[in-house]
Amino acid sequence: MNLILKIIKKEAQFIIPSFLCFLLFVIINFKRFFLVPELSYWSSYIITQPYRILSYSFVHKDFNHLLSNFFGIIVVRYCFINLNLKNIFLFLYLIILLIPIQTFFLFIVDNFIFYNPNHLLVGFSGIIFGTFSFILLSSLYGKEYILNIFIGLKKNNEIYKLMTVFLSLGIVYSLLPTISLSGHIAGILSGFIIFIL
Repeated sequence: MNLILKIIKKEAQFIIPSFLCFLLFVIINFKRFFLVPELSYWSSYIITQPYRILSYSFVHKDFNHLLSNFFGIIVVRYCFINLNLKNIFLFLYLIILLIPIQTFFLFIVDNFIFYNPNHLLVGFSGIIFGTFSFILLSSLYGKEYILNIFIGLKKNNEIYKLMTVFLSLGIVYSLLPTISLSGHIAGILSGFIIFIL
């Protein structure tokens, strides 16, 4: 029993967001309590309906979308292990920081640059891309602290190469129809900003 609690404590930073994504997927697709547009990022409504700031990252349009983001969480876990992560809450910290920064970028681009008040997007991939960009810089330079919280990430050239490949392929994949290039770019920029903190 003690071993199980130890594993749960160590893996909670990955289990919690995965569970939230899965739970919302079940609620939306099987129970029909909500529709995807009701919880999605929608540039026109993000100010008047602020719950969307939190909800859109955990909503997925279909099972393939959900699985691809679960794969991203597994890759993040692998990278953190290989960077000798010393903080069992780093992924949760990153999620908490990435969501508002990414949403801010999306809001500015949609409402003041492209004037696109009907931009809808959902999914955890912006957070995955933000975490990947944070890992990219951490694997290149190392990162001891984030906002005065010790995380102890070490340099690792193999992880740097892996993140370079994943981010490059991810950007190319983002050019496909129905994939949000702006959401992925906002995530990447947010991860770079968080690395600087």
